Amino acid sequence: MSKPPESYQSRQVLKEFVKRFGDANALKEETATSEDRSYRWQEDLFDHQLAFINDPASFKTALCSRRSGKTYASCYYLIETASKYPESLSAYIALTRTSAKRLMWLELKRANRRYHIGMRFNNSELIATLPNNSQIILTGANDEADIDKLRGSAYRLVILDEAASFGGHMEELVQEVLEPALIDHSGTLAMIGTPNASCSGMFFHATTNPAFGYSNHHWTIMDNPHIPHAKDWLEKRMLQKKWDDTNPVYLREWKGQWIRSEDSLVYKYSEEKNFYNEVPYHEYDFDFVLGVDLGFEDATGFVIGAYSPDLPFFYVVESFKQSKLLPSEIAQKIHEYNDIYNFTSIVADTGGLGKSIVEEMRQRWGLAIRPAEKRNKAAYIELMNSDLAAGNILVDGMSDLVDEWRLLQWDEDRRKEDGRFDNHLSDACLYAWRESRHFTHEEEILPPQRGTKEYFEQWERDYWSKAAMRIEDSEQTEAGVPEWIMN
Repeated sequence: MSKPPESYQSRQVLKEFVKRFGDANALKEETATSEDRSYRWQEDLFDHQLAFINDPASFKTALCSRRSGKTYASCYYLIETASKYPESLSAYIALTRTSAKRLMWLELKRANRRYHIGMRFNNSELIATLPNNSQIILTGANDEADIDKLRGSAYRLVILDEAASFGGHMEELVQEVLEPALIDHSGTLAMIGTPNASCSGMFFHATTNPAFGYSNHHWTIMDNPHIPHAKDWLEKRMLQKKWDDTNPVYLREWKGQWIRSEDSLVYKYSEEKNFYNEVPYHEYDFDFVLGVDLGFEDATGFVIGAYSPDLPFFYVVESFKQSKLLPSEIAQKIHEYNDIYNFTSIVADTGGLGKSIVEEMRQRWGLAIRPAEKRNKAAYIELMNSDLAAGNILVDGMSDLVDEWRLLQWDEDRRKEDGRFDNHLSDACLYAWRESRHFTHEEEILPPQRGTKEYFEQWERDYWSKAAMRIEDSEQTEAGVPEWIMN
């Protein structure tokens, strides 16, 4: 009879130890083989998570509520794939690198400690390397520069988190970059997230349209056994927020359902009211303003606006954003724009390190940049929305700014913007719009042309108005009011 495998012998010894001395969790952590650890990972997951991970489909989605356990499931999925395939590459992608780090980096480190995996962590590059030389990379895909960095690699697994927060560039990311990168190893693309308020984007279509070919999964906080008090907690929250079971926020965030709600969107962009084909440069003189929202890991956003004293409109003529721009590169970009537009005003966000960057640009690169006005942001967003509703803000419909406006929504309390969505161009546009003087335009009222219907209607109104004044004057005179008082 052949000798039992070492892993079997280890488990038998452990069982005997437990039988004699009771709980042996500490010993179990020290003696567990990689096979045992993998089994314990499976034990820590519940049915919905396992169904999603074990689904053999190459393209799949998980549409979930908040606190549903999708991040932990993603963490396990990444580690399990990397463990199974030595020297492989897996990627976790959020909208921004900052979001990816916030959501997954600490989760990977916790799993490493809990299961004694032996991963090495490169904190600057956000790369976790397993003992078998497989790697898990964390990154964002917020702009063209980020997307370009993902080209040319071959992945076993790619997880796109916060998938509902991606704009129109998501299709380019998936179809032109990720799908080809999965071919070599017949890899898997998994998109996970919570619904957005606009019911738009590739994640929406992938989870609702069978023609997209994705295998779809769905679960909520109520399915998460690690939060046994979820039902009571959610009922209290609904009472506190004065929600009923038809509230759009409740249905999206806690039931994981696609519910369109214009009220939840921060900016009230309408393609019918706010789209333009061209700016009438040949008919009017325009002034130009530049709004800048400074960032590094998160993108720096640039929005150029144009206005004329002869028109009531604010035109967004350019918008651009890019992450990891150095102060010198930002200054160069502003100089390039200024050479074209000769700005009457340049405003930039001075929050965080922005103040020192702006001051450096003034002194070193001679840029006349003023701090953007940031007080009462919510109130000015409402004013800007009134301009959008009136059709006085006009944007090229292909603009990246429009992508943000279509997705950016308020948080549950409607006190601030939801941090899951990008707002860098939106903020830059708000700064530029506040600098614009399009609102000083006064519409010239021309008298109706003689002989028209409008002319006779105006004549009649004037006639009866004068007649009423004469009658009022005569009544006051008869009542004994001296005529000189009325004059």
